[in-house]
Amino acid sequence: MRISKALPILVLLSLVAGLLAGCQGENTAQAIPDKVTLQLQWVTQAQFAGYYVALDKGWYLEENIELAIIPGGPDLVPVDLVMSGTRDFGTGLLADLAMAIEVGKPVISIAQVQQNNGLMLVVHKDSGIAGPADFAGKRVGVWLGSWEAQFDAMIAQAGLSLNDFELVAQGYSMDPFLNRELDVASAMVYNEYQSILESGVSANDLTIIDYANYGLSFPGDTLFTSRTIAEQNPSLCVRMLRATLRGWQYAVENPEEAAEIVLKYDQSGTQTRGHQVAMMKEIARLVSVSGIEMGYTDPASVQLMVDTLVQYGVLNQAVDINQVFTNQFWEQVQNSGK
Repeated sequence: MRISKALPILVLLSLVAGLLAGCQGENTAQAIPDKVTLQLQWVTQAQFAGYYVALDKGWYLEENIELAIIPGGPDLVPVDLVMSGTRDFGTGLLADLAMAIEVGKPVISIAQVQQNNGLMLVVHKDSGIAGPADFAGKRVGVWLGSWEAQFDAMIAQAGLSLNDFELVAQGYSMDPFLNRELDVASAMVYNEYQSILESGVSANDLTIIDYANYGLSFPGDTLFTSRTIAEQNPSLCVRMLRATLRGWQYAVENPEEAAEIVLKYDQSGTQTRGHQVAMMKEIARLVSVSGIEMGYTDPASVQLMVDTLVQYGVLNQAVDINQVFTNQFWEQVQNSGK
């Protein structure tokens, strides 16, 4: 019986095709991105432009991350959502993160996004309120849940207790302040303060109570995760951070485009281009600070923050700053040549 010379070739081709198919199947499996959630502490706005820019440009996907960014608000506590495993990453003020860690919540900062803090208190100048010592008997608005560390320190510094004034849970709108329903309101320099000015109120008619003037200027928004993820999935932290820093660098260098990208993701439809551009320019000053590399956490700043919070009784005891933050993922991003 004669055997066709073509048969060995066909067998060989079949084997090669099988191997290629197997390789493609393996590569496809490896290419399935990690589904990751990021919980913001406030609504979609330029405060979080770096994350939205990285998402829009596909930079998270390049890191094999399918990211869902979830807007927050005054009634949501990202620390609790991350701690419970409901979210993978979150944003929040570093001081409030330290307070959560003191009471045993297992979270940790992996990047200091805002080197400086834009939080302030505002009052109408004709109210006669010049500082926290004048809060007695007044209605004071504060975002409750994850925004209180600096305020609590300021009140303690002034020798006041919560019984000396009416603490009001402040919401999104600044209308209660504009309508004189609040004597004192919390504001971010990049958002609520801008909204007040946009409403027609002159800066000359306002008194700004700046936390920095009371020795309470702490680092601002941080990117954090659970200790479980940080310890068990360091690769995810590095990839998440690399894309995030890439997004923030681009947002700082291209503020108007960054604002436009944010507007694309604003499902509420309430944000305006002018406000977002103004916000992004203020945010850039907090994120990009001379002498500090973007995303780096300065241990001395964290130690000063912790010591100050202990001094005024906001923290009952000193927290080990190594429990509050880590630069290990930031360093790996630098070494990988982000």
